[in-house]
Amino acid sequence: MLTSKTIRNASLVMLFTGLCASSASVILPLLQEHYDLSYDFSGLLLAFLSAGNLAAALLCGFLPRFLGVRRTVLLLSLGTLVGYLLMLISGFWLFLILGFLLVGFGKGTSLNNATVAAGTVAKDRTGVVNLLNALYAGGSLLAPFLYLAFGGFNFWQLPLLLLAAGGGIVWVLFIAMKLDPEPAAAREKSDTRFLRDRHFWYSAGFLFGQQCAEISVTGWLVTYFKDQRILTGIFSQLTVTVIWSAMLIGRLLLAFVLPAASRFRSLTLMSVASLVTYLLILMSSDGLPALITLFLFGLSISGAYPTVIATANRSMSNASVGVLLPVGGIGAILMPYITGAVAEYTGIRGGMMCSAAALVIMIVFSILMKRSETDAPAGQV
Repeated sequence: MLTSKTIRNASLVMLFTGLCASSASVILPLLQEHYDLSYDFSGLLLAFLSAGNLAAALLCGFLPRFLGVRRTVLLLSLGTLVGYLLMLISGFWLFLILGFLLVGFGKGTSLNNATVAAGTVAKDRTGVVNLLNALYAGGSLLAPFLYLAFGGFNFWQLPLLLLAAGGGIVWVLFIAMKLDPEPAAAREKSDTRFLRDRHFWYSAGFLFGQQCAEISVTGWLVTYFKDQRILTGIFSQLTVTVIWSAMLIGRLLLAFVLPAASRFRSLTLMSVASLVTYLLILMSSDGLPALITLFLFGLSISGAYPTVIATANRSMSNASVGVLLPVGGIGAILMPYITGAVAEYTGIRGGMMCSAAALVIMIVFSILMKRSETDAPAGQV
């Protein structure tokens, strides 16, 4: 699976992107301490991180028409390097906002183009995309350890400097990839036929629900476990490690071990298993059962994102992925807010139930995708 140089480079891009992108929230307390940032402004920085990710996915879909894929990728992927350097240089509010925005640009650019570059040359597209996202999860797992290993040095900016270097490595890896250097207006115009494909929009609906659930659950579970007194103190932080470990294992299993059965049937099974295990999390009142069901939830939902990306349309392109990822990104921004708003009036348990509705959305669209399978052109899957 890693015999192609493009796939090897894309795999390393995903590993370093997972480390650099997930570290943005990990190093936020460091910035709060040294720059005396308020909670409101810290939340604004995280919002700009998500906004940059969303904007990059859109730009990577359509800028290649005018600049070519190579120029677009090399321009936008510099965001991680420049963004962390801006955070390192000064605590001036504009530098920090631009820094988080640019790191978001780097994340969205790397996710989009590493997925497309590897997916277009892979014989088993779903397996390769699962592998890429497993490596992203692995990089995300490393983020807290980077902070723990280097955050205590007298030179407190060292983690930021290392993350900027990680962004530079991603940029060099993209230089080594064979990316189209010329504008591709004609090809991209013909490639927009996917917009008239109902199967593609079923995939987008599924991804919307998946991102609603995954981002909201991972973002709110620590608070939920603390408020419900299920896990307290340092043990509540185990939720991040548990869920990313489960996603890493699940994606590696899908990439290397489990047989390539019907992708659409698999998506339905993943969605149902995710809903069942999530409801079990909300029913748990003790720490150990909660962590076990959380691990099972991460395992269940781990393959949903890469599988739907790989099977969304027959011809994986920057344009199709550039539409698909922002649709999911809207869910990633919307559901955490809805969860918080509902929790304000009904309590945290009521807010967490909103994610169950997102999992139901996944089930509905996975069934619609399965039904449209027979209508899809040959070779789409």
